[in-house]
Amino acid sequence: MNWNDWLRLLRWRALEEGDVEGGLLAEERRQEATARTRGGLASEQLPGDAATEREFAFLCKRADWLERETLGWGGGVARVMERLRIPEGRWSWACAGWVAALATGYGLSGLGQEAEFNLLALPLAGLLIWNAAMILLSLGIELRSEPQPRAGLLEWLASATSAGSEERPAEGEVLSTSTADHRFAALALPAAMQRLRGRLRAWLHLSAAILALGSIGGLYVHGWSREYRAVWESTLLDEAAAGRFFATLFGPAANALDLELPLDRLPAMRRTAGQTTQPAPALPWIHLYAGTLLLGVVLPRLVLAGLASLRTRQRLRHTLGQLGWRGYVVRTLRSVEGEQVMVPLLVHAATSSPGHREIWARGVREHFGGLTRPAILHVPPGEEDEFLQAWRPEDSRAVLVFNLATTPEPELHRHLAAEIRRRLMATGPAADLTVLLDATSIGNRWPPEKTAGREKLWNQQLEGIADTVLIATRRAA
Repeated sequence: MNWNDWLRLLRWRALEEGDVEGGLLAEERRQEATARTRGGLASEQLPGDAATEREFAFLCKRADWLERETLGWGGGVARVMERLRIPEGRWSWACAGWVAALATGYGLSGLGQEAEFNLLALPLAGLLIWNAAMILLSLGIELRSEPQPRAGLLEWLASATSAGSEERPAEGEVLSTSTADHRFAALALPAAMQRLRGRLRAWLHLSAAILALGSIGGLYVHGWSREYRAVWESTLLDEAAAGRFFATLFGPAANALDLELPLDRLPAMRRTAGQTTQPAPALPWIHLYAGTLLLGVVLPRLVLAGLASLRTRQRLRHTLGQLGWRGYVVRTLRSVEGEQVMVPLLVHAATSSPGHREIWARGVREHFGGLTRPAILHVPPGEEDEFLQAWRPEDSRAVLVFNLATTPEPELHRHLAAEIRRRLMATGPAADLTVLLDATSIGNRWPPEKTAGREKLWNQQLEGIADTVLIATRRAA
Protein backbone atom coordinates (compact mmCIF):
# COMPACT_ATOMS: atom_id res chain seq x y z
CA MET A 1 0.00 0.00 0.00
CA ASN A 2 1.17 3.52 -0.66
CA TRP A 3 1.01 6.46 1.75
CA ASN A 4 -2.39 7.63 0.54
CA ASP A 5 -3.86 4.16 1.15
CA TRP A 6 -2.50 4.19 4.70
CA LEU A 7 -3.91 7.68 5.31
CA ARG A 8 -7.33 6.62 4.08
CA LEU A 9 -7.39 3.64 6.44
CA LEU A 10 -6.16 5.79 9.32
CA ARG A 11 -8.92 8.36 8.72
CA TRP A 12 -11.70 5.76 8.78
CA ARG A 13 -10.20 4.00 11.77
CA ALA A 14 -9.85 7.28 13.70
CA LEU A 15 -13.44 8.18 12.85
CA GLU A 16 -14.79 4.82 14.02
CA GLU A 17 -12.68 4.62 17.18
CA GLY A 18 -13.34 8.25 18.05
CA ASP A 19 -17.07 8.00 17.31
CA VAL A 20 -17.71 4.98 19.54
CA GLU A 21 -21.36 5.87 20.15
CA GLY A 22 -22.11 6.08 16.41
CA GLY A 23 -23.17 9.72 16.46
CA LEU A 24 -21.46 10.38 13.12
CA LEU A 25 -21.32 6.97 11.44
CA ALA A 26 -24.09 4.66 12.59
CA GLU A 27 -23.22 1.14 13.72
CA GLU A 28 -25.59 -0.28 11.10
CA ARG A 29 -23.67 1.54 8.36
CA ARG A 30 -20.37 0.14 9.59
CA GLN A 31 -21.79 -3.37 9.74
CA GLU A 32 -23.14 -3.08 6.22
CA ALA A 33 -19.73 -1.99 4.93
CA THR A 34 -18.09 -4.96 6.66
CA ALA A 35 -20.67 -7.50 5.47
CA ARG A 36 -20.41 -6.36 1.84
CA THR A 37 -16.61 -6.38 1.64
CA ARG A 38 -15.21 -9.07 3.94
CA GLY A 39 -15.40 -11.79 1.27
CA GLY A 40 -15.63 -14.73 3.65
CA LEU A 41 -13.01 -13.39 6.07
CA ALA A 42 -13.77 -14.44 9.66
CA SER A 43 -12.16 -13.29 12.89
CA GLU A 44 -11.53 -16.87 14.08
CA GLN A 45 -9.53 -17.65 10.93
CA LEU A 46 -6.99 -14.83 11.23
CA PRO A 47 -3.47 -16.27 11.58
CA GLY A 48 -0.72 -14.87 13.81
CA ASP A 49 -0.73 -11.67 15.83
CA ALA A 50 -0.21 -9.12 13.03
CA ALA A 51 -2.52 -8.17 10.18
CA THR A 52 -1.73 -9.77 6.82
CA GLU A 53 -2.01 -8.54 3.25
CA ARG A 54 -5.44 -10.15 2.95
CA GLU A 55 -6.72 -8.24 5.96
CA PHE A 56 -5.34 -4.94 4.66
CA ALA A 57 -6.97 -5.67 1.30
CA PHE A 58 -10.27 -6.13 3.15
CA LEU A 59 -9.80 -2.80 4.98
CA CYS A 60 -9.05 -1.04 1.68
CA LYS A 61 -12.18 -2.46 0.02
CA ARG A 62 -14.21 -1.50 3.07
CA ALA A 63 -12.82 2.06 2.95
CA ASP A 64 -13.71 2.25 -0.77
CA TRP A 65 -17.28 1.21 0.04
CA LEU A 66 -17.60 3.73 2.87
CA GLU A 67 -16.24 6.54 0.70
CA ARG A 68 -18.60 5.68 -2.12
CA GLU A 69 -21.71 5.13 -0.02
CA THR A 70 -21.16 7.57 2.86
CA LEU A 71 -18.92 10.47 1.88
CA GLY A 72 -20.92 11.08 -1.27
CA TRP A 73 -23.85 12.10 0.91
CA GLY A 74 -21.94 14.99 2.52
CA GLY A 75 -22.90 15.90 6.06
CA GLY A 76 -20.94 15.47 9.27
CA VAL A 77 -18.82 12.51 8.15
CA ALA A 78 -17.56 14.36 5.09
CA ARG A 79 -16.70 17.45 7.16
CA VAL A 80 -14.79 15.42 9.71
CA MET A 81 -12.88 13.46 7.06
CA GLU A 82 -11.91 16.75 5.43
CA ARG A 83 -10.42 17.92 8.71
CA LEU A 84 -8.36 14.78 9.31
CA ARG A 85 -5.08 15.93 7.79
CA ILE A 86 -1.41 15.77 8.72
CA PRO A 87 1.54 18.07 7.86
CA GLU A 88 2.93 17.17 4.46
CA GLY A 89 4.77 20.23 3.15
CA ARG A 90 4.46 21.60 -0.38
CA TRP A 91 6.11 20.65 -3.63
CA SER A 92 6.40 24.33 -4.56
CA TRP A 93 8.77 24.88 -1.64
CA ALA A 94 10.85 21.85 -2.60
CA CYS A 95 11.12 23.03 -6.20
CA ALA A 96 12.07 26.54 -5.06
CA GLY A 97 14.86 25.01 -2.95
CA TRP A 98 16.17 23.04 -5.91
CA VAL A 99 16.18 26.15 -8.12
CA ALA A 100 18.12 27.99 -5.39
CA ALA A 101 20.63 25.11 -5.20
CA LEU A 102 21.09 25.21 -8.98
CA ALA A 103 21.69 28.98 -8.89
CA THR A 104 24.12 28.63 -5.99
CA GLY A 105 26.08 25.94 -7.80
CA TYR A 106 26.24 28.10 -10.91
CA GLY A 107 27.59 30.98 -8.85
CA LEU A 108 30.22 28.78 -7.17
CA SER A 109 31.66 27.79 -10.53
CA GLY A 110 33.50 31.20 -10.62
CA LEU A 111 35.98 30.79 -13.41
CA GLY A 112 38.28 33.49 -12.11
CA GLN A 113 39.17 36.87 -13.53
CA GLU A 114 39.55 37.99 -17.08
CA ALA A 115 40.54 35.09 -19.34
CA GLU A 116 42.11 32.70 -16.83
CA PHE A 117 41.14 30.90 -13.68
CA ASN A 118 43.10 29.60 -10.73
CA LEU A 119 42.66 25.85 -10.24
CA LEU A 120 43.21 26.15 -6.49
CA ALA A 121 40.70 28.99 -6.21
CA LEU A 122 37.88 26.77 -7.42
CA PRO A 123 35.75 25.46 -4.50
CA LEU A 124 36.08 21.83 -5.64
CA ALA A 125 38.19 20.58 -2.73
CA GLY A 126 35.88 22.19 -0.18
CA LEU A 127 32.81 20.75 -1.88
CA LEU A 128 34.30 17.26 -1.92
CA ILE A 129 35.36 17.39 1.74
CA TRP A 130 31.97 18.69 2.84
CA ASN A 131 30.10 16.12 0.79
CA ALA A 132 32.33 13.28 2.01
CA ALA A 133 31.50 14.21 5.60
CA MET A 134 27.78 14.50 4.84
CA ILE A 135 27.75 11.20 2.93
CA LEU A 136 29.32 9.33 5.85
CA LEU A 137 26.92 10.98 8.30
CA SER A 138 23.94 10.17 6.06
CA LEU A 139 24.97 6.53 5.75
CA GLY A 140 25.04 6.30 9.54
CA ILE A 141 21.57 7.84 9.77
CA GLU A 142 20.03 5.59 7.13
CA LEU A 143 21.56 2.37 8.47
CA ARG A 144 20.63 2.90 12.10
CA SER A 145 17.22 2.23 13.59
CA GLU A 146 14.74 5.08 13.49
CA PRO A 147 14.48 7.00 16.80
CA GLN A 148 11.17 7.92 18.36
CA PRO A 149 9.43 10.72 16.40
CA ARG A 150 9.80 14.14 17.96
CA ALA A 151 7.66 17.15 17.25
CA GLY A 152 9.40 20.46 16.85
CA LEU A 153 10.65 22.83 14.18
CA LEU A 154 10.07 20.35 11.35
CA GLU A 155 6.43 19.84 12.35
CA TRP A 156 5.91 23.58 12.62
CA LEU A 157 7.45 24.22 9.20
CA ALA A 158 5.44 21.42 7.61
CA SER A 159 2.23 22.72 9.18
CA ALA A 160 2.99 26.25 8.02
CA THR A 161 3.65 25.17 4.44
CA SER A 162 0.83 22.61 4.17
CA ALA A 163 -2.46 23.35 2.52
CA GLY A 164 -4.76 23.03 5.51
CA SER A 165 -8.50 22.66 5.70
CA GLU A 166 -10.68 25.56 6.72
CA GLU A 167 -13.43 23.20 7.88
CA ARG A 168 -14.57 23.66 11.47
CA PRO A 169 -17.21 21.84 13.48
CA ALA A 170 -20.63 23.00 12.41
CA GLU A 171 -23.05 24.39 14.96
CA GLY A 172 -24.72 21.51 16.76
CA GLU A 173 -22.28 18.94 15.39
CA VAL A 174 -21.69 16.00 17.76
CA LEU A 175 -18.80 16.34 20.19
CA SER A 176 -17.27 13.03 19.09
CA THR A 177 -15.71 14.83 16.13
CA SER A 178 -13.00 16.25 18.39
CA THR A 179 -12.26 12.73 19.63
CA ALA A 180 -11.86 11.58 16.02
CA ASP A 181 -9.43 14.46 15.45
CA HIS A 182 -7.35 13.47 18.48
CA ARG A 183 -7.44 9.80 17.57
CA PHE A 184 -6.26 10.54 14.04
CA ALA A 185 -3.41 12.68 15.37
CA ALA A 186 -2.35 9.88 17.72
CA LEU A 187 -2.41 7.31 14.90
CA ALA A 188 -1.05 9.30 11.97
CA LEU A 189 1.16 12.09 13.31
CA PRO A 190 4.18 9.96 14.39
CA ALA A 191 4.28 8.23 11.00
CA ALA A 192 3.74 11.54 9.19
CA MET A 193 6.69 13.13 10.97
CA GLN A 194 8.81 10.06 10.25
CA ARG A 195 7.89 10.39 6.58
CA LEU A 196 8.67 14.12 6.59
CA ARG A 197 12.12 13.54 8.05
CA GLY A 198 12.88 10.88 5.45
CA ARG A 199 11.64 13.06 2.60
CA LEU A 200 13.67 15.99 3.93
CA ARG A 201 16.83 13.88 3.90
CA ALA A 202 16.15 12.76 0.32
CA TRP A 203 15.39 16.36 -0.65
CA LEU A 204 18.71 17.57 0.81
CA HIS A 205 20.63 14.89 -1.10
CA LEU A 206 18.92 15.92 -4.32
CA SER A 207 19.69 19.57 -3.54
CA ALA A 208 23.38 18.76 -3.10
CA ALA A 209 23.41 16.87 -6.41
CA ILE A 210 21.67 19.78 -8.16
CA LEU A 211 24.13 22.26 -6.66
CA ALA A 212 27.04 20.23 -8.08
CA LEU A 213 25.28 20.05 -11.46
CA GLY A 214 24.91 23.82 -11.34
CA SER A 215 28.67 24.16 -10.84
CA ILE A 216 29.33 21.80 -13.73
CA GLY A 217 26.93 23.69 -15.98
CA GLY A 218 28.47 27.01 -14.94
CA LEU A 219 31.91 25.87 -16.01
CA TYR A 220 30.78 25.00 -19.51
CA VAL A 221 28.50 28.02 -19.87
CA HIS A 222 31.34 30.41 -18.96
CA GLY A 223 33.72 28.56 -21.25
CA TRP A 224 31.34 28.69 -24.22
CA SER A 225 31.94 32.32 -25.16
CA ARG A 226 35.43 32.86 -23.73
CA GLU A 227 38.73 31.04 -24.04
CA TYR A 228 40.00 30.48 -20.52
CA ARG A 229 43.56 29.59 -19.63
CA ALA A 230 44.33 27.51 -16.55
CA VAL A 231 46.86 28.62 -13.94
CA TRP A 232 47.56 27.96 -10.28
CA GLU A 233 49.31 29.81 -7.52
CA SER A 234 49.93 28.98 -3.87
CA THR A 235 52.05 30.02 -0.94
CA LEU A 236 51.87 26.57 0.67
CA LEU A 237 52.43 24.27 -2.33
CA ASP A 238 55.41 23.97 -4.62
CA GLU A 239 55.35 22.22 -8.02
CA ALA A 240 55.88 18.71 -6.58
CA ALA A 241 53.25 19.14 -3.83
CA ALA A 242 50.80 20.64 -6.33
CA GLY A 243 51.31 17.66 -8.64
CA ARG A 244 50.52 15.23 -5.84
CA PHE A 245 47.48 17.26 -4.81
CA PHE A 246 45.99 17.41 -8.31
CA ALA A 247 46.77 13.73 -8.95
CA THR A 248 44.87 12.80 -5.79
CA LEU A 249 42.00 15.20 -6.54
CA PHE A 250 41.47 14.47 -10.22
CA GLY A 251 42.95 10.95 -10.51
CA PRO A 252 39.73 8.98 -9.82
CA ALA A 253 37.73 10.93 -12.42
CA ALA A 254 40.58 10.69 -14.97
CA ASN A 255 40.78 6.91 -14.54
CA ALA A 256 37.02 6.25 -14.40
CA LEU A 257 36.06 8.52 -17.31
CA ASP A 258 39.29 8.14 -19.34
CA LEU A 259 40.10 11.86 -19.15
CA GLU A 260 43.44 13.54 -19.81
CA LEU A 261 45.32 14.61 -16.64
CA PRO A 262 48.12 16.98 -17.85
CA LEU A 263 50.24 17.03 -14.69
CA ASP A 264 53.41 17.62 -16.75
CA ARG A 265 52.19 21.15 -17.56
CA LEU A 266 51.80 22.19 -13.93
CA PRO A 267 55.28 23.78 -13.51
CA ALA A 268 54.71 26.11 -16.48
CA MET A 269 51.18 26.92 -15.27
CA ARG A 270 52.35 28.31 -11.93
CA ARG A 271 51.84 32.04 -11.52
CA THR A 272 54.47 33.80 -9.40
CA ALA A 273 54.95 37.51 -8.93
CA GLY A 274 51.88 38.05 -11.07
CA GLN A 275 53.43 36.27 -14.07
CA THR A 276 52.76 32.86 -15.59
CA THR A 277 55.32 31.06 -17.73
CA GLN A 278 52.82 29.29 -19.95
CA PRO A 279 49.09 29.11 -19.06
CA ALA A 280 47.51 25.85 -20.23
CA PRO A 281 44.22 25.32 -22.12
CA ALA A 282 41.43 25.15 -19.57
CA LEU A 283 39.21 22.54 -21.27
CA PRO A 284 41.01 19.40 -19.91
CA TRP A 285 40.83 20.82 -16.40
CA ILE A 286 37.14 21.72 -16.85
CA HIS A 287 36.45 18.12 -17.86
CA LEU A 288 38.36 16.89 -14.80
CA TYR A 289 36.51 19.31 -12.53
CA ALA A 290 33.13 18.24 -13.93
CA GLY A 291 33.98 14.52 -13.77
CA THR A 292 35.18 14.79 -10.17
CA LEU A 293 31.95 16.52 -9.13
CA LEU A 294 29.95 13.90 -11.00
CA LEU A 295 31.68 10.96 -9.32
CA GLY A 296 32.28 12.51 -5.91
CA VAL A 297 29.04 14.41 -5.37
CA VAL A 298 26.25 13.86 -7.90
CA LEU A 299 26.21 10.06 -8.06
CA PRO A 300 26.69 9.42 -4.30
CA ARG A 301 24.00 11.96 -3.45
CA LEU A 302 21.54 10.41 -5.90
CA VAL A 303 22.23 6.97 -4.41
CA LEU A 304 21.71 8.38 -0.91
CA ALA A 305 18.45 10.03 -1.98
CA GLY A 306 17.21 6.65 -3.20
CA LEU A 307 18.44 4.96 -0.01
CA ALA A 308 16.70 7.58 2.14
CA SER A 309 13.44 7.00 0.25
CA LEU A 310 13.76 3.23 0.54
CA ARG A 311 14.56 3.31 4.26
CA THR A 312 11.71 5.75 4.88
CA ARG A 313 9.24 3.38 3.22
CA GLN A 314 10.58 0.46 5.24
CA ARG A 315 10.37 2.39 8.50
CA LEU A 316 6.90 3.63 7.65
CA ARG A 317 5.66 0.09 6.98
CA HIS A 318 7.05 -0.98 10.34
CA THR A 319 5.64 2.02 12.22
CA LEU A 320 2.20 1.80 10.62
CA GLY A 321 2.12 -1.98 11.03
CA GLN A 322 2.56 -1.59 14.81
CA LEU A 323 -0.70 0.33 15.28
CA GLY A 324 -2.76 -2.66 16.40
CA TRP A 325 -4.47 -3.37 13.08
CA ARG A 326 -5.20 -6.96 14.07
CA GLY A 327 -7.45 -5.81 16.92
CA TYR A 328 -9.19 -3.31 14.65
CA VAL A 329 -9.82 -5.99 12.00
CA VAL A 330 -11.11 -8.45 14.60
CA ARG A 331 -13.49 -5.87 16.10
CA THR A 332 -14.70 -4.92 12.63
CA LEU A 333 -15.36 -8.53 11.60
CA ARG A 334 -16.99 -9.46 14.88
CA SER A 335 -19.52 -6.71 14.40
CA VAL A 336 -21.22 -8.92 11.78
CA GLU A 337 -20.46 -12.27 13.39
CA GLY A 338 -22.05 -14.24 16.19
CA GLU A 339 -25.49 -15.68 16.65
CA GLN A 340 -28.64 -13.69 17.15
CA VAL A 341 -28.88 -14.83 20.76
CA MET A 342 -29.04 -13.22 24.17
CA VAL A 343 -26.03 -13.72 26.44
CA PRO A 344 -26.71 -13.19 30.17
CA LEU A 345 -24.85 -10.19 31.59
CA LEU A 346 -24.70 -10.62 35.36
CA VAL A 347 -23.97 -7.27 37.07
CA HIS A 348 -22.64 -7.44 40.62
CA ALA A 349 -22.50 -4.23 42.70
CA ALA A 350 -21.88 -1.94 39.72
CA THR A 351 -23.70 1.19 38.62
CA SER A 352 -26.18 0.41 35.84
CA SER A 353 -26.83 3.70 34.09
CA PRO A 354 -27.71 3.79 30.36
CA GLY A 355 -24.13 4.82 29.60
CA HIS A 356 -22.73 1.87 31.53
CA ARG A 357 -25.13 -0.55 29.87
CA GLU A 358 -24.04 0.68 26.43
CA ILE A 359 -20.38 0.17 27.31
CA TRP A 360 -21.08 -3.37 28.58
CA ALA A 361 -23.18 -4.18 25.52
CA ARG A 362 -20.36 -3.00 23.26
CA GLY A 363 -17.96 -5.29 25.11
CA VAL A 364 -20.32 -8.23 24.62
CA ARG A 365 -20.67 -7.50 20.89
CA GLU A 366 -16.92 -7.16 20.41
CA HIS A 367 -16.24 -10.40 22.29
CA PHE A 368 -19.02 -12.68 21.03
CA GLY A 369 -19.98 -10.96 17.77
CA GLY A 370 -22.00 -7.97 16.70
CA LEU A 371 -25.23 -9.94 16.40
CA THR A 372 -25.10 -11.01 20.06
CA ARG A 373 -27.13 -8.99 22.55
CA PRO A 374 -26.79 -8.90 26.37
CA ALA A 375 -29.59 -9.81 28.75
CA ILE A 376 -28.79 -7.75 31.85
CA LEU A 377 -29.43 -9.35 35.22
CA HIS A 378 -28.48 -7.78 38.54
CA VAL A 379 -26.85 -9.73 41.36
CA PRO A 380 -27.73 -7.74 44.50
CA PRO A 381 -24.86 -7.39 47.00
CA GLY A 382 -25.44 -9.62 49.99
CA GLU A 383 -27.95 -11.78 48.09
CA GLU A 384 -25.52 -13.74 45.91
CA ASP A 385 -26.58 -17.16 47.23
CA GLU A 386 -30.26 -16.40 46.70
CA PHE A 387 -29.55 -15.28 43.12
CA LEU A 388 -27.58 -18.45 42.36
CA GLN A 389 -30.35 -20.65 43.70
CA ALA A 390 -32.91 -18.97 41.44
CA TRP A 391 -30.77 -18.57 38.29
CA ARG A 392 -30.85 -21.30 35.66
CA PRO A 393 -28.67 -20.53 32.61
CA GLU A 394 -30.09 -21.41 29.19
CA ASP A 395 -26.75 -21.03 27.39
CA SER A 396 -23.18 -22.13 28.12
CA ARG A 397 -21.93 -18.53 27.93
CA ALA A 398 -22.23 -15.70 30.42
CA VAL A 399 -20.61 -12.37 31.26
CA LEU A 400 -20.05 -11.42 34.90
CA VAL A 401 -19.52 -7.69 35.64
CA PHE A 402 -17.47 -6.55 38.63
CA ASN A 403 -16.37 -3.03 39.56
CA LEU A 404 -12.60 -2.77 39.01
CA ALA A 405 -12.31 -0.29 41.88
CA THR A 406 -13.53 -2.96 44.33
CA THR A 407 -10.89 -5.02 46.11
CA PRO A 408 -11.54 -8.66 45.14
CA GLU A 409 -12.39 -11.05 47.99
CA PRO A 410 -11.93 -14.83 47.58
CA GLU A 411 -14.95 -15.77 49.67
CA LEU A 412 -17.20 -13.42 47.72
CA HIS A 413 -16.04 -12.62 44.19
CA ARG A 414 -14.08 -15.79 43.45
CA HIS A 415 -16.82 -17.93 44.99
CA LEU A 416 -19.50 -16.18 42.92
CA ALA A 417 -17.53 -16.61 39.69
CA ALA A 418 -16.82 -20.28 40.47
CA GLU A 419 -20.49 -21.04 41.15
CA ILE A 420 -21.59 -19.32 37.93
CA ARG A 421 -19.01 -21.32 35.96
CA ARG A 422 -20.21 -24.55 37.57
CA ARG A 423 -23.77 -23.84 36.45
CA LEU A 424 -22.59 -23.00 32.93
CA MET A 425 -20.73 -26.31 32.69
CA ALA A 426 -23.94 -28.10 33.57
CA THR A 427 -25.47 -26.82 30.30
CA GLY A 428 -22.70 -28.24 28.10
CA PRO A 429 -18.95 -28.89 27.84
CA ALA A 430 -18.23 -25.58 26.02
CA ALA A 431 -18.74 -23.34 29.05
CA ASP A 432 -17.44 -19.78 28.54
CA LEU A 433 -17.33 -17.38 31.48
CA THR A 434 -16.18 -13.86 30.63
CA VAL A 435 -15.53 -11.41 33.44
CA LEU A 436 -15.92 -7.73 32.58
CA LEU A 437 -14.14 -5.39 35.01
CA ASP A 438 -15.89 -2.02 34.86
CA ALA A 439 -13.32 0.79 35.08
CA THR A 440 -15.58 3.66 34.04
CA SER A 441 -15.99 4.89 37.63
CA ILE A 442 -12.21 5.29 37.93
CA GLY A 443 -11.79 7.47 34.85
CA ASN A 444 -8.45 9.25 35.00
CA ARG A 445 -8.41 9.58 38.78
CA TRP A 446 -6.14 6.61 39.39
CA PRO A 447 -2.48 6.59 38.32
CA PRO A 448 -1.60 3.86 35.80
CA GLU A 449 0.40 1.84 38.32
CA LYS A 450 -2.54 1.68 40.74
CA THR A 451 -4.91 0.58 37.98
CA ALA A 452 -2.43 -2.07 36.81
CA GLY A 453 -2.04 -3.34 40.38
CA ARG A 454 -5.79 -3.69 40.82
CA GLU A 455 -6.10 -5.52 37.50
CA LYS A 456 -3.38 -7.93 38.65
CA LEU A 457 -5.29 -8.64 41.87
CA TRP A 458 -8.47 -9.43 39.93
CA ASN A 459 -6.64 -11.69 37.51
CA GLN A 460 -5.09 -13.59 40.40
CA GLN A 461 -8.49 -14.09 42.05
CA LEU A 462 -10.12 -15.22 38.80
CA GLU A 463 -7.31 -17.49 37.60
CA GLY A 464 -8.60 -20.91 36.62
CA ILE A 465 -12.22 -19.76 36.71
CA ALA A 466 -12.73 -17.02 34.11
CA ASP A 467 -11.99 -17.90 30.49
CA THR A 468 -11.53 -14.24 29.57
CA VAL A 469 -11.06 -11.07 31.63
CA LEU A 470 -11.94 -7.78 29.90
CA ILE A 471 -11.57 -4.18 31.06
CA ALA A 472 -14.46 -1.84 30.25
CA THR A 473 -13.52 1.85 29.92
CA ARG A 474 -15.42 4.93 28.84
CA ARG A 475 -14.07 4.79 25.28
CA ALA A 476 -12.57 1.95 23.34
CA ALA A 477 -8.81 2.26 22.81
